[in-house]
This record gives sequence, C-alpha cells and structure tokens, in this order.
Amino acid sequence: GRTTPNGGIHIAMGHLGPDNVRRQFKGMVERCADCGFDLAGGKVEVVPTAHYLMGGVVTDVHTRTALAGLYVAGEDAGGVHGANRLGGNGVANSTVYGGIAGDVMAADVLRDRTQADPDLGSVAREIERATRPFRLRGGNLNRLRDRLLDGMWDNAGIIRSRALLDRAYGMLDELEAELAATGVPDGDRAFNLTWSDWLNLDSQLLLSKVITAAAAKRENTRGSHCRDDFPEPGELATSRYTVARMDDDRIVITDEPVRFTLVQPGETLLKDKAAAE
Repeated sequence: GRTTPNGGIHIAMGHLGPDNVRRQFKGMVERCADCGFDLAGGKVEVVPTAHYLMGGVVTDVHTRTALAGLYVAGEDAGGVHGANRLGGNGVANSTVYGGIAGDVMAADVLRDRTQADPDLGSVAREIERATRPFRLRGGNLNRLRDRLLDGMWDNAGIIRSRALLDRAYGMLDELEAELAATGVPDGDRAFNLTWSDWLNLDSQLLLSKVITAAAAKRENTRGSHCRDDFPEPGELATSRYTVARMDDDRIVITDEPVRFTLVQPGETLLKDKAAAE
C-alpha cells in the first residue's frame, strides 16, 4: 500500500555520487534523462515487469535439440540458469554457447550432407493455420492482448496459488476461443502488421498456457517462482526441473531430476570456503 500513484517505487542513486553514477551507468542515466528523470541525482519511478524466463528449449551440452537440425544457444536454451538468472550471465552464455553451436553445426553438416525431403503435408497445414484469420470477421486484437497481459499478471504473476492459476487457465481458454473467432482484414499480406499481431497473440496464448501449467505443476517456491500455497523450497538434493511438451494439440507437463555432475547442493568449488560465504 505504500507505492507511487502508478503502483511503483522510487529508486535513488545520488548517495553513490552523481558524477560516479553518470560515469558507471552512462547508458541508463541517458535513457532516464530522455524520459525526464535524473538517475544520477534525483529519484526515478520503477515498477516490476516480466523481464526474463529461466526456461528455454531443452538442449544437450552441444546445443543440439530433439529436432534434428535445430540448435539453440544463449538465453533461449533451458537448463542453464536454474531457479534464477543472475545479471550478466546472458552475455557469457550467448558467447560461449554461440561458439559451441557454430562449431557443432559446421561439424554436423560436414559429417551428414544428406537433406531430408520436406514434409509437404506439414507445410500445407501450417499455411492453413496461419491464413485462417483472413476468412474471419475482424475484431479488436488490442483489447484481447490487454486482457491477456492483465490476466497473466494478476493470476500467474509474482505470487501464485492453485486457485489463481486455475483462474488464469480459464481466462486463457476464453481468450483462445475469442481469438479463434476473430479475423483480420484480407488485403496485402506483405508487411501486414495486423496479421502479425494476430499470429503473435496466438503464440502468446500458447506460451501463457505453458507458463500457467508449469507453475501449477511445481508445488514449491524456488527462485522467482513463488507459490503462496507451497512456500517451502523443498529438498535441494532431489531437485527436479519442469519440462513442457506438445502432444498433438495438448500441453504435457512433466518433471525430470536435476543431475548434479560438478557440485552437490551445499558444496563449493572454492578452495577457501570462507571466500564463498
């Protein structure tokens, strides 16, 4: 209840020395100045947002996925960050695994030069799915997207519970049905932003269902996942990670055991244990 009129809080960095802030956080100071705020010496209003996802596509240590020919590196890959993502990890993650992906892809191409014939049936089905909105009556996509954003924030946001997640899933079913009945004006399909909005919203609804179902499956509180009805973190030694897969049109959520191959929970690689504390 002690927030700014916009529901946020104020951040102040002036105690670090305005000149020091301008030098060390030059980009952020300039961005705040563009919006009329003085980060170096004044106060800047901030609000919580959905900034990142700890998950991603399941890969092996060589960036290969279950789909032959698909490689994933960087923050789109799952299994790297665990319960939370520390600031700055994304750069090292992208550069290290980006290099690995390049080496592995080149080696795979040289080893296997054969090309599979395209599945024309899958291509036709995808064209049918993507162009379906042109055969429907138009609607208000912005209103649907706003309802999705508000509904996910309120029911599957920072503090979660089974009751809220069930409400979120019901809301998603309603929005999915409404989008399925909403079309876009047929016309020039090149650079058709309304068509892009429709396709993006369709993807956002699917991912929102994955997030909601995965959050319901995990009955503990870890990192940025907070369950009001399951506040305990659970045993670290028996940690499991959540996996979402599609079975035809059905989302299937399972979990797999975390394999601690280098460091066990409670152990450290640092020789001087005091340095780790």
